[in-house]
Amino acid sequence: MRFCFKQKDFIEQSIEPDQLAVIDINRELTWLQFETEVNNICLFFKQQNWDKLGKPIILYGHKQIEMITVMYAMMKLNITYIPIDIIYPKQRILTIQQIAEVDIILNCTTNLLDFKNTTEVQVKPNELTIIKQDSTPVLSININPDPLIYIIFTSGSTGEPKGVQISTKAVQSFTKWMANDFGFSSKDIFINIANFSFDLSVFEVMTFGELGSTLLLNDLEITKDAELLMQRVENNQGTVLVATPSYALTYARIGADSRLNSIRYFLFCGETLPHTTAATLYKEYPKAIIFNTYGPTEATVATTQIEITQEILDKYNPLPVGFPKPECEILIETENPEEKEGELVIVGDHVSVGYFNNEELNKQKFFLHNGKRAFRTGDLAYYEDNMLFCKGRNDDQIKMHGFRIELNEITNAICKNEIVASAATVGLKRNNEVKKIVSFVIPKVAIEKTELNKILLPFLEKSLPYYMIPGDIDIVSDFPYSTSHKIDKKKLIEDYLKRQFNND
Repeated sequence: MRFCFKQKDFIEQSIEPDQLAVIDINRELTWLQFETEVNNICLFFKQQNWDKLGKPIILYGHKQIEMITVMYAMMKLNITYIPIDIIYPKQRILTIQQIAEVDIILNCTTNLLDFKNTTEVQVKPNELTIIKQDSTPVLSININPDPLIYIIFTSGSTGEPKGVQISTKAVQSFTKWMANDFGFSSKDIFINIANFSFDLSVFEVMTFGELGSTLLLNDLEITKDAELLMQRVENNQGTVLVATPSYALTYARIGADSRLNSIRYFLFCGETLPHTTAATLYKEYPKAIIFNTYGPTEATVATTQIEITQEILDKYNPLPVGFPKPECEILIETENPEEKEGELVIVGDHVSVGYFNNEELNKQKFFLHNGKRAFRTGDLAYYEDNMLFCKGRNDDQIKMHGFRIELNEITNAICKNEIVASAATVGLKRNNEVKKIVSFVIPKVAIEKTELNKILLPFLEKSLPYYMIPGDIDIVSDFPYSTSHKIDKKKLIEDYLKRQFNND
């Protein structure tokens, strides 16, 4: 059995209906049970007359099977969902709810969000209960030929998260590529690491459905503990590990471990794959295939791929991100036609239809190229030997531990505190990877650095997820400026590192 993303329904029910579909830390579902629970959610929505909603729903929780059953039910009903993990502060969730004008929340936890003007439904195994009804859901009267499947909110430079809208055609393009070009099969067991608010999770969440394979969910407690994860991989004989390179670095350092011998594929995305990490995994797990991929959230998770072989390792450092997926075009926009390096532009059906309710930014980032959707990524790239190589960002967006972060959003959050006169935020790099976020603050009053941190860190934790909290907040009396009258962040970093060295 599997899920057809074209029909948006389960098909081939007679083929291995008793194969496991989803496993979390508490229970597991066969494909037949999975279909039943998805259909029960659809029935609940129809009974409430919610089967033609005009606005997206929020799906709140962590690594419960119910998160997956709701996603697939919403796809069947053509209802857009916004996945939000429990790691997000309540204020940030409220901001997203208000931006998207959400009036229905499906809550897979026991913690009530209790937002005004919303209806909240608690989702338990095979049980949905309305625990708060404070809205009249808006129904849609229009039939969208390419309905949205999900909206993932990423860090926004204006200080508010921005919603990336991914349509049905985009997901169909992505799942077709996953099924045809990577060698995966229905016998594979996809090892989930990323939370569902992070688009890296779409790799396994959608691919297991397309193939009729198995999805192994791992909660935060497991993913933070290498021993627990390796034991779980061995117990369930996981075969496909999808992760950021920085996450996999832990396992590269551990070296060969028999508990990971079942893994057939290491698939990396979200940040630069270091040559040393790939080389170590290639040596320690010779039976596994290593894929390096690249793509922003706005292009449905990934848009290029390459298998990292010994030949690639011997010839290239840094490593290439590979070749564009079928029915996709990669453009390199340069100011000078003679230059080979420039901004990477992605063209194809898998490109987002734009940011939710943000026409100004959409005009800057999205356009049509030969009738196809196109997105200016802000990534610098070039071709060599017909393969794509990425060099980093051309703006203030960074990636750290696989998370995409707008540094300006952190700065704006800091500036909301009454003790701050001005601020700037940078990402400190080592070997071309961001290792630490540092914010520089000009306070309104004289204050010691330790006292400032005691005030600002709890303040930021109320509005920012943990991975956006600065690793250090430093005090400066003034900012250095470049000749273009912009804050000279390179000088800020140089001065900061000198102070750190002197203090040591």
